[in-house]
Amino acid sequence: MSDILLEIKNLTVSVRNGKSDIPIVKGVNIEIQRGEIVGLVGESGCGKSMTARSVMGILPGPARKSGEILWHEPDGTVTDLTGLSEKALRDMCGLRIGMVFQEPMTSLNPMMRIGDQVAEVLRIHKLVRNREEAREKVIRLLKEVGIEEPALRYRSYPHELSGGMRQRVMIAMAMIGEPGLLIADEPTTALDVTIEAQILRLIRQMCVSRHMSALVITHNMGVVSALCDRVYVMYMGRIMERASTGQLFANPLHPYTRGLLSSLPRIGKNPEYLTTIPGNIPEAGREPVGCEFCLRCSDDERRCFFERPSEIETDEGHYVSCFMCQRV
Repeated sequence: MSDILLEIKNLTVSVRNGKSDIPIVKGVNIEIQRGEIVGLVGESGCGKSMTARSVMGILPGPARKSGEILWHEPDGTVTDLTGLSEKALRDMCGLRIGMVFQEPMTSLNPMMRIGDQVAEVLRIHKLVRNREEAREKVIRLLKEVGIEEPALRYRSYPHELSGGMRQRVMIAMAMIGEPGLLIADEPTTALDVTIEAQILRLIRQMCVSRHMSALVITHNMGVVSALCDRVYVMYMGRIMERASTGQLFANPLHPYTRGLLSSLPRIGKNPEYLTTIPGNIPEAGREPVGCEFCLRCSDDERRCFFERPSEIETDEGHYVSCFMCQRV
């Protein structure tokens, strides 16, 4: 039995701009083991959501992808999702992969009752015999994700629920097909810190109780610390560093990772002097020839502008792409 559930190999996503293709995701490799929660972290615009949407096959029209996205069955069977037909991929994502989007109000249909939206996956994939069986299963799941009075909320419309409850509904929609992998794209961005903690706790509980893996897309290192077992740090479409969460927080190696961590507000830290990463993310297609981060890096050297560092392993399971680490 393979421990790997999903393997992304050399994924590249490009968007057509006039006569040229602008790369958004550049040769990304990500591996998700069975039962683990993996974080993909970076600033907005770094290609995290494009990576997640590539797995689900829901890229915007102008985007094109190449590479392999391999789904590993327990018996050793491997399926490349990039080679599936539209229907086969829809079936795969409906049953084996669930996705929670950033803003539930724009993802839920305002004209449909909550129960009908959650039950839609059951009906599409013919997982229940009749409407009553679907209703019973949805109500049980709404209760499991922490929605009070689930039978009453079954008939509610999205606008009648709070933001936290709508996000719980989105989690229920992703879970109704009992997937092996949950993809959560910025699942707590629109929530206050109290509700955020509840949603993060719910995601971990669901992963443990259902023996499920998760890929969590976020720009928040606090979310990574609270939820993830391993983490990939992405900048301008490339993985800059990857390690277990404990390794990364104890010994961040890439200047970008250190910048993200130093930007976290902490108790006792003067809020008037929060650290930020200098500069802005370059416009896609106008990044440096060498390391994408060199224009914002305080540790750069001349070759960083003209040569891209290869990935090296500095400790068991801890990988980084940076000349400074190679020099040390």
